[in-house]
Amino acid sequence: MLQQAWAYFLYLLGMVMEAITVCEHAGKLSPNDLDRKQFPSQYYGDWYFIAAAASKISPSLEAYTMVDNTLFNINEETRPDRLLLRAAIRIKDGSCMPREWIYLVSEDSVDLGTEGRPDRNTELFASNCSSCIIMQESDPHIIRRLLLFSRSSHLDQRYIDDFKKKADCAGMHKLLVMPRAQEYCELQPTKGKRKSKKTSHE
Repeated sequence: MLQQAWAYFLYLLGMVMEAITVCEHAGKLSPNDLDRKQFPSQYYGDWYFIAAAASKISPSLEAYTMVDNTLFNINEETRPDRLLLRAAIRIKDGSCMPREWIYLVSEDSVDLGTEGRPDRNTELFASNCSSCIIMQESDPHIIRRLLLFSRSSHLDQRYIDDFKKKADCAGMHKLLVMPRAQEYCELQPTKGKRKSKKTSHE
């Protein structure tokens, strides 16, 4: 009886330690985690929107329910403390919706601000996938969501599962995986900038 109780205790302890380990790995990146000589240039280029997560009572994912897929491009802007984010959004009805944002970069932080939205904060999180970005977008009393992006439009399921674990640790139990059933829209050129090369889809 004592042996069974001890085995059960060890089992529970293992489950707790596994949960703690997962949640530790879900932590946001700090300036010490990145090579400042490469940040943010290592994030330049095209990214595919794979999944998003939020709390079950939050409306943070409502805007994505009508989306089939999204191709993003991150690049330098006219000033070194600004990043240009372009999006080619494929709506489920087949239409394309281009969007642009400006991210604001700080020298002493890896968090990103958003031009025109002073309360919006974007944090970078660690990922087991070397070709992925995990971001948390938050805006007081409006949104708080975790977003997964990948260099590939077809991401291995294990990385989506890892993203879900990180989201669960953050209390975001509602997961939305982009269908990605339609062709990707083409990124539109920005005024005064060259048009991006057409991205091949796997």
